[in-house]
Amino acid sequence: MLVLTAFAASCSTGKTDDQKVGVKPGMLNDFIIMAYSGPPPEEVNLERYQEIADSGIDYLVPANGAVNAEQNLQAMELGAQVGVGIIPVDLRLFPFELKPGIEADAVGIKAIVKSYKDHPALAAYVVKDEPNANLFPALKEICDVFRVEDPGHPPLINLFPSYGSPVQLGFADYRAYVASFIEIVEPELLSYDYYPLRNEVTMYDGWFNDLSIAREEAQRAGIPFLVFIQSEGIKGYLRVPNRAEILWQVNTVLAYGAQGIGWFCYWTPAPDQGFHQAEGAAPPLVEKHYNAMIDINGNRTEVYDYVREANLYLKKAGRGLLGWESTDVARYEAGKMIEGGASPIVVPNGNDANIVVGTFRKDGRIRLVISNARCDVPAGFSLKLSGEHKIAGVFSSIDADPAGKLEWNLKPGGSIVLDMK
Repeated sequence: MLVLTAFAASCSTGKTDDQKVGVKPGMLNDFIIMAYSGPPPEEVNLERYQEIADSGIDYLVPANGAVNAEQNLQAMELGAQVGVGIIPVDLRLFPFELKPGIEADAVGIKAIVKSYKDHPALAAYVVKDEPNANLFPALKEICDVFRVEDPGHPPLINLFPSYGSPVQLGFADYRAYVASFIEIVEPELLSYDYYPLRNEVTMYDGWFNDLSIAREEAQRAGIPFLVFIQSEGIKGYLRVPNRAEILWQVNTVLAYGAQGIGWFCYWTPAPDQGFHQAEGAAPPLVEKHYNAMIDINGNRTEVYDYVREANLYLKKAGRGLLGWESTDVARYEAGKMIEGGASPIVVPNGNDANIVVGTFRKDGRIRLVISNARCDVPAGFSLKLSGEHKIAGVFSSIDADPAGKLEWNLKPGGSIVLDMK
């Protein structure tokens, strides 16, 4: 499905001093706010790219018809002007996917790298989306060539979620699929997608299960992880997220310690996502996408505003956790722990305490991310502090209201980040 993540109005792009227009810190050193599917070729211009930057998106996979060097370099020129890093899809790479045992085309990869390597807007390279495990050895070879030719820009591969079938994954067990990928390919970043907002149902259990597996396997490998999340509908399959559902995805990902999110999608793509059938290749997946941040006719939707608000929140909350170790995460229903290890800092209480508590540590300091585990109902809770711990202050919050001493109400999707002492 995916070819590959309260501020003043004057700070609409959310840039910090070291992230001014045209300057990127290196994607792996950033809290990654990425999106897939940029404007189609006929809409690629400075105004449209400023619109992307204004939404709080820092990295873009243009795709949506941009599949060659000329198109990607045009996106890079515009990205450099507005401060958006570009992650190109280049179809010169794709013939390898037809044969799992094929050797890496080093000459072709070198040509791709030569096209983009020196451009200041380049952030990374798209290598493959949702690979079967049979492709892992070939992907390792391909990534190794990219690493030799351009060690400054990582090759990116995005994995299936757990609802991929055993035939799609190449494994019956999802953890084994993720662990095998990390062991064989040795990625710089673990990325996967999960779209939980189905027509008439929200897939809570699978959502949290995959977050837990990604967190644990990424920590075991000593790499960050990123989750592509849902910002559009697909007819007959996915519903369009409302504001609470956008915030719920973002804030639960944050509590589990992800170093970024990717939005699927920014611009509503054509049913074939701009990929036309090449000779000898399987036909592209055809789906009726609708109501992403920008609709298929180029108009902003309400999702643009929801995502922009979430992105601006992440500029503080997400970046405020860079360099912090995610040491513990626990999920509670009605105040009872149902997943993870109990928080060593707080014990939540309350019949409406349906929350995720993530514990982060850095240089003797502690931060807690407490997020509503549901996108449809509020979460009310009180906190009992362990040992000598005290709350030093609220670092950041969204849709979180104090209800008394050590008590909060989180609206659906809401979250609060607490500094502890």
